[in-house]
Amino acid sequence: MSKFHDFVICNPELCVGCKACMKACVKEATKRGKLAIPRIEAVKDAGGNFAAQCRQCDDAPCAAVCPTAALRNSKGYVEVFERLCVGCGLCTVACPYGAVHLGAEVVPSTKESLADICADGFMNVAYKCDICDGKEGGGSGCVEACPKGALAILKPSTGKHIYGKKLKDGAKMSEFIGRILECEPPVIEIAEKAPKAAKAAESAEANLANAKVEKGEADV
Repeated sequence: MSKFHDFVICNPELCVGCKACMKACVKEATKRGKLAIPRIEAVKDAGGNFAAQCRQCDDAPCAAVCPTAALRNSKGYVEVFERLCVGCGLCTVACPYGAVHLGAEVVPSTKESLADICADGFMNVAYKCDICDGKEGGGSGCVEACPKGALAILKPSTGKHIYGKKLKDGAKMSEFIGRILECEPPVIEIAEKAPKAAKAAESAEANLANAKVEKGEADV
C-alpha cells in the first residue's frame, strides 16, 4: 500500500467488541477540549467484531470538499477544526469509509434528545478520529485502552508502528499489518511476564531484607 499518513486500525481477529476504545476516546477528546463524542465505533455483528474509524486518507476527500477549511490535510493526518465547521455534511458524503459524522454533544443537565439539541445554539459539527493529536505523552487513547491490544497506530512512512501495551499475540498482529500495508510483517517484541512463582520469591526476599533493616540486622 502506497500510504504516508499515520492511522489507527483494528485487527478484527483480536477485537472482542468490548467498547473500551469508545470510552477511552470520549475521555481523551474531553481532555483536549473536543466534543465528548467517540470518534471510533465498535461494531459487533454476525461477521465478527471490529472497531472502525478514520483512515486518514493521503488525498483526504473530506478536506477537499469542506467549504470552510474545517478539515485540513496538512499535519500527516486529517485535522478537524470544530469551531470552523458549519455542519453542511459534505465531508460525510465524501468519506469513502463512512468515518466522518455530524453530531452535537449531549448536555448532561438536560433530558433533551439528540434531535432536539441539534438546533440553533448547539454545536452540531463534523467529528472524526484525529489520532489523539495533542494527547499528553503522545499515543492514542483507544490503542492504550484496548484489553486485547487489537488496535495499533500504523506509521507507513517510518515503519515504527505503535502497539497497545496489552497486546499478547504479536504474531497475529504482525501478519495483519503485513496484509494491510502490503509489506513484510514487522517484528513485534512482547515482553514476557515473570512467572508468578518468581514474583512471589522476589517479594518474599524483599520483605525479608526490609525486616532485617528495621531490626538492624542488615549486612554491612
